[in-house]
Amino acid sequence: MSYVIAIAGPIGSGKSSLVRALVNQLPDAAMLSFDHYENITQKPPHELVQWIQNGADIDLFSIPGLARDLGKLKQGEAVADPVTNEMVEPRKYVLFEMPFGKAHAATAPYIDLLLWIDLPLDVALARKVREHTEIFLERYHPDKHQECLAWLHGYLDSYLIFVHDILVIQHDKVRPQADLLLDGSSDLDSMSQKISLFIRTELP
Repeated sequence: MSYVIAIAGPIGSGKSSLVRALVNQLPDAAMLSFDHYENITQKPPHELVQWIQNGADIDLFSIPGLARDLGKLKQGEAVADPVTNEMVEPRKYVLFEMPFGKAHAATAPYIDLLLWIDLPLDVALARKVREHTEIFLERYHPDKHQECLAWLHGYLDSYLIFVHDILVIQHDKVRPQADLLLDGSSDLDSMSQKISLFIRTELP
């Protein structure tokens, strides 16, 4: 049987990096990519704004195949990544970034532990913007920087229109159900060591 550990937190809190670090630290661990299942980020902004205005019911979001694959992994069956087609083996610990935590009814029954990364939204946004600007500077020729700035302008527009509100909803609905709260200002090594010990204690 596999144990499923979900990690949640605001955009920019370092969830993906933390998952990768834990997979390397824990014995017999695998990683499942939530991003390869979700289609929420493809929805037009007006639909997400309407979702917020209608009460922000997380269960209205469909995540095709995720609950099915979590169930298979917990029963000892390997699953195919829906994007890469690579097989994810049913290791003892299956870690994945899950922004909805246990607040999403279809997937909640499969989650054994939920970890929440606490980080102020302004700091999380600053980290995300810095991440994008580093990519622009390192990977793109200066001739492309105008396009990069235009993209960043649109990203911040979306943040102001609906992303910030969604993150507040996430904090209010997901954080209270966490089994462990983490200080997101801590360094990656400290957080991963603390979590690794917690997981092995709670799910020996």
